[in-house]
Amino acid sequence: MSAFEYTSVLASIIIGLALVDILVSLNRLIRSGGAVKWHWAAPLAAVFVVLTLIQIWWSLYRPQDTGITIGQFLPLFVELVILFLLAAAALPDDVPADGVDLKAYYHRNGPYFWGLFTAALGWLLLVEVIENAMNGVLLAFMGQRVIDFVVLGVFISLVFVRRLWWHAIAILLLSSGPIGWLSRSLG
Repeated sequence: MSAFEYTSVLASIIIGLALVDILVSLNRLIRSGGAVKWHWAAPLAAVFVVLTLIQIWWSLYRPQDTGITIGQFLPLFVELVILFLLAAAALPDDVPADGVDLKAYYHRNGPYFWGLFTAALGWLLLVEVIENAMNGVLLAFMGQRVIDFVVLGVFISLVFVRRLWWHAIAILLLSSGPIGWLSRSLG
């Protein structure tokens, strides 16, 4: 078994568990019927997480990358842990007897949820900045990743800005990344 196969199995398990967490939470919400006061924000954010997880999982496929060390895998592992926590925060884990209001859940949970998205992208960019700085190509890297830094700024804004209209616009704009990637990858 190559190093790629070895590490991709663990990555696939963590991403799979993250997807399962969202699906189990969604199932509980649907089965609770009238005990759930539905609102668009939490389910839409959960769909964005699912799209992101699929994109990340698919982008990990690099069979030619057989020489990975534990030192190279640990930053990826940290990223996967953050993504799992993000998926676990997307929807409520259970529906109490008195019900759940998804708008209230989203407002209460929003700073943590978007903070995790910020941490996930921030960690990824930090690792790449360090790697590119060590290789002496930091300026070229920064120029290529301007959009990612803009996206990071949008994530940060979602931690602090509580206006739902901004969240709707931001989620739709942010979703264009994974949706665009998916549409190019279908062919």
